[in-house]
Amino acid sequence: MSELDDEKLFYERFWSLHHDAVLLDVCKTFGIGVFRRSSVLEGFASFIQANGFKGRRCIEIGTCKGLTALVLARHFDEVVSIDVVEDAQRAEIARHVGVNNIRFVTVADNTEKAKVINGLTFDAAYVDGDHIRDTVTDFALVKRGGRALFHECWEAQPAVLSLVNELRRSGLVVTQGKLALWTGR
Repeated sequence: MSELDDEKLFYERFWSLHHDAVLLDVCKTFGIGVFRRSSVLEGFASFIQANGFKGRRCIEIGTCKGLTALVLARHFDEVVSIDVVEDAQRAEIARHVGVNNIRFVTVADNTEKAKVINGLTFDAAYVDGDHIRDTVTDFALVKRGGRALFHECWEAQPAVLSLVNELRRSGLVVTQGKLALWTGR
């Protein structure tokens, strides 16, 4: 990555954080560390807004600290955020900023994750779980919702990139940076 690329990346992340009052509040209260590995600083909010990614219920697979769930909650009546790692700070952050339309669910494994998802109706999904092992199976679980947003669609994550390239043949795919939105309807 060149110095110019580094500068552009810094500016994009700085802008994302400082022009979102909720995320800035989270940063001031919980520290910058909660943003580690989060796509909210990668143009996430503007991408979902520009592409009309909204609806009644969104399934989120993988969330770290729940920051993407906070942004998704602005556009969906409910977000069901599923992760295999327990983290009480997710709910604490959501309570702190007054977001109450997120249900955080911790599952033991992929079997339990499938049971949760198969028991829900939803019209969109954000797939950001185990990119190496679960990209294809996670998509299979959420495909029926008709729209799936992927994080980590780039060369460093070949499973995600390969799936998104395959999906281009069966629906509409829009990409920006490491985000890719598939619409199958």
